[in-house]
Amino acid sequence: MKTACILTVAALLAGGSAVAKKTDDIVELKTPRTTVRASVDAQGLQGPDLRLRMTNDALRGQAFQRPVDLKLSDQRIQGTVGQEPVNLSVRERPGVVEMAGNFAGQPSSLTLSPDELTGSVGPCGYNLIIERDRKHYSGTRACGDQREDNVHLAIPESLGEDSASGRMAALSLLLSHP
Repeated sequence: MKTACILTVAALLAGGSAVAKKTDDIVELKTPRTTVRASVDAQGLQGPDLRLRMTNDALRGQAFQRPVDLKLSDQRIQGTVGQEPVNLSVRERPGVVEMAGNFAGQPSSLTLSPDELTGSVGPCGYNLIIERDRKHYSGTRACGDQREDNVHLAIPESLGEDSASGRMAALSLLLSHP
């Protein structure tokens, strides 16, 4: 009887930490007009708008009903989103990841640091600063001639934790959607 009780408590604790971890492993972009959310796990990103499989050297699947086929290396992201070309260089230095080039056929340049995310991806430009909770970035974005305040971005540590190129490729797909 005592063993069954211990096993039940252990199962409940394990289930509780799995639920807590799942909440922490969500990438989310919230704007006044829309919210895009996907869970992040070892296989990739899954959500209503994103179904992506990430490996050490590729990010493939669907994003916003467009096919995604990206090859990842330490310093490059190359491939296609929809029918448009992607060719980005990625540079990582302590605490900062920068990318520059073309994303889905449009000039793009993005910098991610522990304190801010700034730059543009496709048609959208961002100026986001980390919040006090150190888990969310907040600020403004402009997509075309539409400017939005109160934009929030949550990036889980698990997103591309082994690869700066993987992290920037996944964020580019999310951030380029108007």
